[in-house]
Amino acid sequence: MTARKHMQLAGRTRRARISAFRSARGVGTKPTLLALLAIAALQAALATPAAAAGPEVERAKLANGLRLVMSTQRSVPIVAINCLVDGGARVDPPGKAGLASLTGSLLSEGTKGRTSEEISRLIDSLGGSFGTGGSSDWISASAAVLSRDFETGLDLVARSLREPTFPPEEVERRRKETLGELEADEDQPGVVAQRAFRKTLYGDAPYGHPVDGTPETVAKLTREDVVEFHRNQITPARTICAIVGDVATSEMKAVAEKLLGSWTGSGEGYDPKPAEAPPATSVVVDRPVTQANIVIGQIGVARSNPDYFSILLMNHVLGGGGFTSRLMQTVRTKGGLAYSVSSHFEGNKLPGPFQVALQTKVESAAEAIKLVRDEIAKLHAEGATEAELEAAKDYLTGSFPLRLDSIGKLAGFLVQVEYFGLGDDYIERYPERVRAVTLEDVRAAAKKYLHPNDLVQVVVGPAAQLAEQGIVGTAAHARPATKQD
Repeated sequence: MTARKHMQLAGRTRRARISAFRSARGVGTKPTLLALLAIAALQAALATPAAAAGPEVERAKLANGLRLVMSTQRSVPIVAINCLVDGGARVDPPGKAGLASLTGSLLSEGTKGRTSEEISRLIDSLGGSFGTGGSSDWISASAAVLSRDFETGLDLVARSLREPTFPPEEVERRRKETLGELEADEDQPGVVAQRAFRKTLYGDAPYGHPVDGTPETVAKLTREDVVEFHRNQITPARTICAIVGDVATSEMKAVAEKLLGSWTGSGEGYDPKPAEAPPATSVVVDRPVTQANIVIGQIGVARSNPDYFSILLMNHVLGGGGFTSRLMQTVRTKGGLAYSVSSHFEGNKLPGPFQVALQTKVESAAEAIKLVRDEIAKLHAEGATEAELEAAKDYLTGSFPLRLDSIGKLAGFLVQVEYFGLGDDYIERYPERVRAVTLEDVRAAAKKYLHPNDLVQVVVGPAAQLAEQGIVGTAAHARPATKQD
């Protein structure tokens, strides 16, 4: 699976346009300067324990309901702006899968007073970045500029959210691009497996369709759909903006009040209910490939789950810990069946999927599946060992500062902390919370959140060869799984 598709399927933001750090557009030395400053910020962050101690953060709420999360960081003269609007593919109306993503990607393709081309030229002249997009849970608009250009950067973000013009030619161009990408995805067995897995897991409930939609739904989307979605869903009361960088928080708030305070959108929005967990199911998607693509899992947990840290450590032991994980040791190192295998819980607004994904030779698909299922069942029954738990804690606490090692990353992290309601002290207490997890906590999490007898299994490969190994089922007509699967 390509990195882009992984981001789409994992519900992460896909940028409609990123012009940061482009040096080949004839805009003088600014892009190079900004790139160098970004590197300096990274080095500065790595050289100090500031990230682990937690940045000073100030919060505010505008009269129209828009929330601000602000942090002054003086290491380099850069400011990053990251705004999230609650309402990504999760709230696509019935029959209009892909509408949120299309709307998000079009926010930067023209606003009142600026055409798409004028926006591109402006960003290039600043040597910064600006992008909009949609994910499974939110619509995003973000920018990074030199701190002297802060107001211009925030103005671009504010206008994209408040007053996009959705030019008909841009709507049609983006829609056709999406259709082309969706068509190309059919040649990617890994993408096909992920889509079949989510469809089997969630059906028509949220997260059941790709963020970009399907060829059938995208073909029918219109500019009127986009305008209506923007009116109903993209409103200040559903928006959170994080601003981080070399600007005083008082100035951040004043400029935000000036540019976003008079925004008055008040659509009703849409908040769908979580999906019901399906029964154990085996699906085979017939494809003439030499490598079987396998996804096994179940509906997991929401990001706000109170047992999140126990689940995080439990999953690290199972398949989230790279070469040290049980799945990697069993399937790759001992079994020699796959180059890579991993597991993860996707923390979303509503319960996201838990999944194990791997590729293996078609002839070894059944053996690999058995090993994966056995490891899930073993962790469910026995929990982790003391050594595994300590190694997981060391890795997660040690790697945490790297997730905040740039101003852009910090802005993205802060806005998500606010979005998921993780608490004002989340960054500061992260290591403490990881360290507080006990073996009993992990054992209880494995018992509660892993369900070895209720797994959904999707295999993409030659159906006849898979059937010889006892792996049967179809995407169109799924059936309950058996022990032989």
